[in-house]
Amino acid sequence: MADNPERRARSRRLEDHQRDQLFQLSLDILCVVGFDGLLRQVNPAFERVLGYEASELLARPILSLCHAADRDVARQQFERVTQGALAISFENRWLHRDGSIRWLQWNGTPDVDQQLVYAAGRDVTDRRRFEAELARLASIVESSDDAIIGMDLEGTIQTWNPAAERLFGWTALEARGSNMSMLVPPGHADHSEQVLAMIQRGQRVTHYETFRRRKNSEVIGVSLSVSPVRDADGTLIGFSSIIRDVTERRRAESERLNLLQQLEHALSRAKRLTGALHYCDVCHRVRDEKGYWTDIMQYIDDHADARPIPGRCPDHAEE
Repeated sequence: MADNPERRARSRRLEDHQRDQLFQLSLDILCVVGFDGLLRQVNPAFERVLGYEASELLARPILSLCHAADRDVARQQFERVTQGALAISFENRWLHRDGSIRWLQWNGTPDVDQQLVYAAGRDVTDRRRFEAELARLASIVESSDDAIIGMDLEGTIQTWNPAAERLFGWTALEARGSNMSMLVPPGHADHSEQVLAMIQRGQRVTHYETFRRRKNSEVIGVSLSVSPVRDADGTLIGFSSIIRDVTERRRAESERLNLLQQLEHALSRAKRLTGALHYCDVCHRVRDEKGYWTDIMQYIDDHADARPIPGRCPDHAEE
């Protein structure tokens, strides 16, 4: 079959049109950069992600849009691809027109004949923020003085931080895969299932006190809270429990209560009269606050902090 130049031309036009459609409709950033580092073509996603109009970008050095701290690395990657690297892939920070930072993941390939680099970028800012938040939370969990335990919907332990190791004695390797019920002391009611059921119903369970056991079987008083763990779609996938040892606090409260009881008992027996106390040095009767004379021993036993002053009652005034 004879070669048809017109057919070849139509085919090229169709390919060019399809390529242009893909270029325009792509959700990822697409751009063409000359080996001189100047932008030659950008798609709408490039404009949308970085906030510039195409007219502001064309003939602009692409590295001028890169974050200053990442510019040297980006330049090294660009030079690699212009020197013949078939493909590059890396992530770095870029500046939005409003001054905010966007993380972009880049892939690029060269066209040596045309002295062009074809690059595709994907906005991974949200993923980076999520990873940073996960790292921050992981650091908090690792450094927390409270035991933080993650479990699945059946109460099987999935995560066990260093504070949990210190508090209960089991290592993370020993604890993972076990059920939370292993912490319930023998003879004590296990309310774990009821608590997890409450969380599944949307109820909050915070700071209730109970007893838990250590690996050495020692029973300790704890304060714990349980929170739901949900995935990105909001589906409940597990639970997180924060546990604090309150044994010393309970002991201190018990001692304080005992001291208060002793104080109340002492106050109930405390003497209630102060100042001068008139008594008869013959019959040893005392004149009380109402003017009556009563036995001094009984009076002193019933009253407080009195200062005896000798004297005579009317019956012995003449003696």
